[in-house]
Amino acid sequence: MSPASLGAGLRRAAGWMARTLVDPPLPFVAVEVRPRAVAAVRLAREGGRLSLGAAAAVELPEGTLEVSVAKANVRSPEALRAALRAALERVGALSGGGVSLVLPDPAVRVTLLPAGGIRGRGREAEETVRFRLHKALPFDVRGARITWAPVSGDQLLVAVALDEVVRDYEEALEDLGFRPGLVEAASLALVSGETSASAGDRLFVNWDDGYVSFVLLRGGEPLLLRTLPGEDSADAVARHATSTRQFHRDRLGGGAGFADVVVRSAAVPGEEALAVLGAALGKEPRLVEPWAALGIRELGAPVQAVAGAAACALRRAA
Repeated sequence: MSPASLGAGLRRAAGWMARTLVDPPLPFVAVEVRPRAVAAVRLAREGGRLSLGAAAAVELPEGTLEVSVAKANVRSPEALRAALRAALERVGALSGGGVSLVLPDPAVRVTLLPAGGIRGRGREAEETVRFRLHKALPFDVRGARITWAPVSGDQLLVAVALDEVVRDYEEALEDLGFRPGLVEAASLALVSGETSASAGDRLFVNWDDGYVSFVLLRGGEPLLLRTLPGEDSADAVARHATSTRQFHRDRLGGGAGFADVVVRSAAVPGEEALAVLGAALGKEPRLVEPWAALGIRELGAPVQAVAGAAACALRRAA
């Protein structure tokens, strides 16, 4: 991965990433590493049309990962490699080559910064962004990979992750003969894969084992990004959803409520996730449909398990 490629998952979200974060060519194979599982997706071209080749998820043994933004995540490289090998074998993609990589949200810090005084993407601009971040991060920003893109309201969307965190995940794939290119956080990948054109404020929820994330968009652009490690119980998710709704109403002028709520439910059954979030948000949510762009309407647990990898792989079709 080039340092400039991390966090490119919002490129398709109403154009507000505007192709600014992606330099390497995007492969047809994508892998998502989740706190307790890995997923692989392979796309194919059939008669000039993009189609689903195969998708698979494999659970990780207990203790394989300890997901954190501040320290190395991989506790058992052998177990991670074995799970990746199994998932890639199931999708018929063990021949190596380019691969996109989706990381758990708590491994990547995504935030909004004022854009004033930052122009271009050169070394001087990067040093300015790093300086503005250094007091807000629980690690030394000098040892981090960082990328950013301008969004409306004179702000920058910034994604940053420790190099040692990303390298551990990349090395697991390199040991299997793959070349990781694009690397991004799960929530950004999921937002990028959403094809609905609903007007109004939209809330995306990524509820996975060990964390929950909220991404609020207005006009396709980010107003709020929150990842809450350790807050994956139904009570905790409901509490944070309620506070997000209140913040939207009281601080962001969201008196009309959310026009759309989209949920990726990888930690609990989809029906349970929809019930918990619907009650807390005052809006009936819907599950993410990662294959909608291919004309496949599926919502079940196997689909939710591979949704991040699916959204990442499908960006090639944009």
